Amino acid sequence: MPGLLKGGPFRWAVVLFAVVFSMFLADFLMGEPAVPERGMSSIPFDHAIHGDSIGLDCSACHTGARATANAYMPSMADCMDCHRLPMNDKLAEEEMQADRSEKPWSHRRHLPDHVVFHHGVHAAAGVACSDCHGTGYRQNRYGGEQFDMQSCIKCHRGETFKERGFKPAATYCAACHR
Repeated sequence: MPGLLKGGPFRWAVVLFAVVFSMFLADFLMGEPAVPERGMSSIPFDHAIHGDSIGLDCSACHTGARATANAYMPSMADCMDCHRLPMNDKLAEEEMQADRSEKPWSHRRHLPDHVVFHHGVHAAAGVACSDCHGTGYRQNRYGGEQFDMQSCIKCHRGETFKERGFKPAATYCAACHR
């Protein structure tokens, strides 16, 4: 190896390229899949009923979605805050009371650990939850969202949602990768 490094700047460039390429290849081969599966709950959930029918904003159940990095999944107690009210479907209330878990809906992070995503920053920029997560039936397909670097880069360059007038955002690696 010492003889290889004495060869000048071209050999240094080749070695640097090989190291960087190896890191990307290792991430590709051993990193998390783009869309991991989420566990299904014993309680069926329909986003359209909660959002479209009664007008709940996503952040009513997913606390943190508008201001913090994470959009948390609701607990059973969060659901029962509304489902205990007299005007609600009694069957849904009985199903929820029969489920003994505190967190009936499981969620696995879609992005690899080295990717930084902040829900609040995107919400402040005017990005709607449905822009990434879809609407209605698409939201009920657990793991149905497609999160990949190409779609994020297109949006950050201003190529997505042009009619909405989003300003281009950071596209340098360290903005989203740690």
